[in-house]
Amino acid sequence: MAKADLPYTYKVRRKLASGKWKDYYRFRRDGTDAALPGAPGEAAFHEAYAEFMAREDRIAEEKAEAPRESFNWLLDQYLESMEFRILADATQTDYRRTIDRLRGPLGVERYDCITRGAVKAVRDVYADQPRTAHKIKQMVSRVYSWADESDLVDEGFNPAAKLKKPKAKVTPITIWSQEEIDLMLSKCEPFIETVILLALYTGQRRTDLVRMEWKDYQGRMIRVRQNKTGEPLMIPCHKALRTHLDKIRTRFGGPIVRAKDGKALNANALSSAMNRAVAAIDNMPHRTLHGLRYASAGAMEEAGCTVTQVSSIIGHRTYQMAIKYMSQRRDAEAAIERLEKSAG
Repeated sequence: MAKADLPYTYKVRRKLASGKWKDYYRFRRDGTDAALPGAPGEAAFHEAYAEFMAREDRIAEEKAEAPRESFNWLLDQYLESMEFRILADATQTDYRRTIDRLRGPLGVERYDCITRGAVKAVRDVYADQPRTAHKIKQMVSRVYSWADESDLVDEGFNPAAKLKKPKAKVTPITIWSQEEIDLMLSKCEPFIETVILLALYTGQRRTDLVRMEWKDYQGRMIRVRQNKTGEPLMIPCHKALRTHLDKIRTRFGGPIVRAKDGKALNANALSSAMNRAVAAIDNMPHRTLHGLRYASAGAMEEAGCTVTQVSSIIGHRTYQMAIKYMSQRRDAEAAIERLEKSAG
């Protein structure tokens, strides 16, 4: 990792599948660590850099001027607390992002006078982003729970504690059928085949798939440290995955999952690449990477794996949701089978 010329920027050099090296630039200041587009001298780079600097300057100014009784001051105290500092890096980044959303509308208010209605009003700004809206409520509740334990507010004072979670429209995750998996594998490009097999036979999230490197692949095992939970896993490689990885392995190392041009992918870019690949296949319905994770759980369950065995790889909640949808599919197939027999 090398420094770039501009303050708060640094350069990361990565080796592509072709063996060539490519430089990427990032902005890091306080709680922000984000990619910058292009390179110094390009318009997109300097536009993004200016936006990051303006945002961080504003936050720093708000922190510097935060009166002792303000909500901004309380947020700053929480960010400096042991409870926050022991959190995983990814969790800290996520919390800081939510806290930044709170500073503008609530920051200058007295923290002991914040009302449930005020928290609800901030939450409702993100009505079209239900997950973000709920994070607003959760973050306020977490900060005040910590403040209560630290004797900074009256016992039990928490303006978000009884704020109900809004019922959002739920888009169910569709599990890939074996026919859909076979169709994609027969028609997709090689780099997408790698993604499908890794997702199907390891059951990992997209954030974990893009972090898998060749050094993590040990032939019969693949090492994974889950981004969301921090849990280290050793996952046995299914023979189909092992055969594929042995076939495409290169001497250059680095990430296993790469784009068609050999560049490394982040989680969002991987999802976009998968969506484009699915859309390009005739007669292929829309399916997602997360649906492959559910298919992985269902396949293990059908193979006779126990709940503990499946959950050790993909997590208990994902297992429960996958089995719910798998059960519906099996019940529907059984119903049609009975109907056909009765008509025969």
